[in-house]
Amino acid sequence: MEYPDRSRAGDVPALHAALARWAAEKPDAPFIVEAESGRTATYAEFAGAVRALCRRWGAPPRTVVTSLPGGLSAALVWIAALTGGHRLVPCAPAAPAGERELLGRAQRPDVLAVGGHEDAPGFATPAARVWTGEELAALVTRGLRRERTDATVARPPCDGTLRLTTSGTTGEPKGIVLTAGQIAYTADQVRLAHGLTPEDRGLCVLPFFHINAPVVSLCATLLAGGTVVIAPRFSLRQFWGWVERERITWASIVPTIVALLLSTEKPAFLPGALRFVRTASAPLPVAHHLAFEERFGIPVVETYGLSEAASQVTANPVPPRARKPGSVGLPTGVELRICEPDSPDGVPLSDVAPGETGEVCVRGPNVIAAYEHGASDAFRDGWFRTGDLGYRDADGYLFLTGRLREVIIRGGENVAPREVEEILLTHPAVRDAAVVGEPHPLYGQRVVAYVVPRDGWSAASAAALRAYCAARLSAFKVPEAFYPADALPRNGNGKLARRRLAGVGVLAAAGA
Repeated sequence: MEYPDRSRAGDVPALHAALARWAAEKPDAPFIVEAESGRTATYAEFAGAVRALCRRWGAPPRTVVTSLPGGLSAALVWIAALTGGHRLVPCAPAAPAGERELLGRAQRPDVLAVGGHEDAPGFATPAARVWTGEELAALVTRGLRRERTDATVARPPCDGTLRLTTSGTTGEPKGIVLTAGQIAYTADQVRLAHGLTPEDRGLCVLPFFHINAPVVSLCATLLAGGTVVIAPRFSLRQFWGWVERERITWASIVPTIVALLLSTEKPAFLPGALRFVRTASAPLPVAHHLAFEERFGIPVVETYGLSEAASQVTANPVPPRARKPGSVGLPTGVELRICEPDSPDGVPLSDVAPGETGEVCVRGPNVIAAYEHGASDAFRDGWFRTGDLGYRDADGYLFLTGRLREVIIRGGENVAPREVEEILLTHPAVRDAAVVGEPHPLYGQRVVAYVVPRDGWSAASAAALRAYCAARLSAFKVPEAFYPADALPRNGNGKLARRRLAGVGVLAAAGA
């Protein structure tokens, strides 16, 4: 694959060069399709819209805050900002008023991309130029088809940047700034790992205010020259219909969606064109992985990503190469090592023995060197300390066992929550589960489990689960208390928000 320009993050195609190439080589091929509306943008139309939007934004760098749901307009803002030298700051469309106002005052956007004009005042930046979703889509659907003979994208003065914050599930949120080159590098690793080609049609049902959807679905598809079908949100009722109607060859989902799809019957058309589904953003229980493949006959490719690395850092190979349930796969474009956790400042990182559990550390051209504003002990000797615990097997596959701060220490014994969760999720009465440590006067912490039952709950339910765990786990790992809940708190990316579980437990206990 030859491109007229390369990303500064490495020998990979820059996003604007890839768009220029496909707009010239296959101008009539669809690039973006909206799953719900059917609205479509060809490569030439999309390239023309990017040029038009960059002209109207003015000289870079502009700060662009976007709070659009997934779709053509969101994709246009992302690519225009990253290829036009601008600074992009995503915000959840459903963010509360206080969060919007704080973001607006902190980032001082020049441009707001919002669902409607009524959404703009909440950012408290009256001088910002407002673009609504419909106004952005109009750049593609009105009047620009006459520009299709001029399918080039002028080289921007500089690559754009993206500002994100960490999920904050295990600590205070931190600012992350990624360059367009780093995003292109990771997107190309996704393309290579999944074997994406111009014939692929991906389905994206994940939000555009996190790193996954824009990099994995949008940018990787752009580099491959394929088509991406984007839904504003996941719909259990419509998911399989989209897969069939749009002739989807791969879909990017999260473990929560895997669990929801397991409540559906296998559609008659499967496997159809669908060659795999990809999961990320949270651990995928082995029980769900195996059940999904058995029911639907579709391979599940589990991956592992970090916002600090512009998303993907490891991935299981796609068939026919070996996938390992429970593993997040092999490194993709990064160096990875397993180090002694909690090494003190000033002491170089040291690797654990082969096969032993330690802290996952990564480095590569897509990995940031520091958080925005302020030092952090997460960066050491040129490596990023992820805070995730795991080990590599003899074949180099990475298995995650939990978070460094999530480890439960009961009477001096370490308990990885995920190990206990995996056992609970194999029980037929359990829909979802989370395990954490509670303070204990004797042991320091005790193991407790929050459980979403499939049916009703009683004292007998707790006793049955305790006996089930006792038959499969060491005694110190068996939960001492079980709290039923209607649902577990998760962020927009499907990650479990463990710090919010205590509130769930109080409500569950009150209603038990």
